[in-house]
Amino acid sequence: MPQPTRILLADDHALIRRGVRLILDGEPDLTVVAEAADGAEAVDRARATGPDLAVLDIAMPRLTGLQAARELTRTLPGLRILFLTMYDNEQYFFEALRVGAAGYVLKSVADRDLVEACRAAMRDE
Repeated sequence: MPQPTRILLADDHALIRRGVRLILDGEPDLTVVAEAADGAEAVDRARATGPDLAVLDIAMPRLTGLQAARELTRTLPGLRILFLTMYDNEQYFFEALRVGAAGYVLKSVADRDLVEACRAAMRDE
């Protein structure tokens, strides 16, 4: 069996991180290897753990998810990035694509769409 996709999860709300982690860790092909409460911590944790995929909230303190993504794509070029956000906002969507994100999932439908979005990101879709 192939190794599960190793995921870094970054959101400034602990409750959301816990919920998302439960969803992801419930899948045999996905595992959360690190968590971060802000963008700067996300960059540090990604460098330390070398995940395959980063799931980032867009609005976070210290560094936003977009700033963290820009930094991560520069320093860890193989890392895939998925944004998880409550903002259904076209500008954020295009900004996410510009910083190299593989996808964009709204928190309101995360319980339904997040797992498939993670798999699609790993397939470069």
